Amino acid sequence: LSSLPSHERGQAIQNFLAEATILSRLNHPNLPAFTDFFSEGSRHFLVMEYIEGHTLEELLEHNGVPFPEHRVLRWARQLCDVLEYLHSQQPPIIFRDLKPGNIMLRNDGRIKLIDFGIARIFRRSSTHDTQMLGTPGFAPPEQYGTAQTDERSDMYSLAMSLFQLMTNTLTEQGFGLPDVRSINPEISPSVAYALERATDPEPENRFESIAVFQRALLGEGI
Repeated sequence: LSSLPSHERGQAIQNFLAEATILSRLNHPNLPAFTDFFSEGSRHFLVMEYIEGHTLEELLEHNGVPFPEHRVLRWARQLCDVLEYLHSQQPPIIFRDLKPGNIMLRNDGRIKLIDFGIARIFRRSSTHDTQMLGTPGFAPPEQYGTAQTDERSDMYSLAMSLFQLMTNTLTEQGFGLPDVRSINPEISPSVAYALERATDPEPENRFESIAVFQRALLGEGI
């Protein structure tokens, strides 16, 4: 906390406790195992599984070129599974900061979704979010205070992350992906369509759920 202005420390502690509370009741193979949290004086600690591997952001930077579609789709299957698990909680948990820098790849190929710092419990009585959080380029327009974020907000960020991994490019200007194959023609038409629809600036135009997005993305049941 010493690195924060005094007026921000209370909120930082609240954010920490919120993350610890969320993690304490989750159990999924694509989430880090949670052990404990505790405080000593002015210091606050979160005890979690050590994950040996690298973030997808680090791997993309090291690779220097896009990852092949088939490899990204293997990661996408795991990410859809863990997001569907989070969204199935009562009330649903919206991750809100999905990006390659928050996705770790273990040496055995298992994906781990890390950093719940801005995850939030979705309450349908709220009309918009109280905080404007997220990473430019990955966050949907409703995350900038225009409306309440919900499961479709995570879908948007996931699609943007997959797009970056398959193209090695991302813009922080504007929203949505109007023409994916103009950036990388090697992306199959069905995958390009799924990414474009999942990143529609209007949430109601996206897929109804992560499960439906997964089926469109992987060509299952269509």
